[in-house]
Amino acid sequence: MLTLIREFQTLIVGVLGFAGVIFTLSFNAWQARSQRRDERQSEAESLRAALLEELRINLVSVRRNIDTAEKAEHGVVVPTEAMDDAYRSFINRIGFLSQEEVHKVMDAYLTLRTYSATLFLIGVRARTDDRYIDVPAKSVPSLLALLRGIADPIEQAIAKIEKAQRA
Repeated sequence: MLTLIREFQTLIVGVLGFAGVIFTLSFNAWQARSQRRDERQSEAESLRAALLEELRINLVSVRRNIDTAEKAEHGVVVPTEAMDDAYRSFINRIGFLSQEEVHKVMDAYLTLRTYSATLFLIGVRARTDDRYIDVPAKSVPSLLALLRGIADPIEQAIAKIEKAQRA
């Protein structure tokens, strides 16, 4: 046996060395995948936090507009633009979220965009600023229906993101 080992010692050492290299490469690849997975998870959590806060702000604004419109006797002036800076900034990273989260978030923001476009159908630009629409008293019921219709997708998106944060 000792003679066999002496005869093939170069081959044995070469195989052991090659196996060590293969093990090291495999371990490094596993470690890199693990690190990338952690980075993606961290990016997803940052994205969730930003979108969640922006959606909450939009929901508060919608609810405030509902309260104002319900009390309005002679019409109401409402903003045309919803806050969507975080969404626009992070749209290229939305794939970090789950499919359900992406669906709910995109639905909420699409609803907010259609809200802005629909406002021009029920009101006229306010004279003071282009970012506001003056809705006459006769169109306030339509405004209320519109506002209530956009609150639900925002609430669903918030619930989905909060659920993902807890998981």
